[in-house]
Amino acid sequence: MANAARAFEQHRSPSPLSPRSIGPVKEDDPPYSRVQANEMPPPMFQLRMSDGRWIALAYHDIRQIDCRDAGHLQISLLSATQVTVTIEGRNLRDLASLFALSVVRWVRERDPRSLPRPEQEAEIIRISIETNAAE
Repeated sequence: MANAARAFEQHRSPSPLSPRSIGPVKEDDPPYSRVQANEMPPPMFQLRMSDGRWIALAYHDIRQIDCRDAGHLQISLLSATQVTVTIEGRNLRDLASLFALSVVRWVRERDPRSLPRPEQEAEIIRISIETNAAE
């Protein structure tokens, strides 16, 4: 029986929320991650802030995705409170489409001390979260 437990342990994949997957940010890390083609959509997505905090929000609470231009994305959620997540940056249209498909694992705010990404790549400069009481 001990061998069976070891076999299961060897084939267990790491959790997407494990500390190894969050880890330190490298200069060339992408600003967001999506699920792979053969994976199930996640029930929640993470907002990773530049100060090290992260917040997980449920996909089933998303009520509206508003992409005004390629640099401004707003996601409205409704649960016990109304939450509006505003993502500002560059080249965010693909990210808005991925949110609509519920395949984003996490998005990360750029550390203000890091170098900016190349102009043609997506970059998340600021993530803000507003909370209002549900009406």
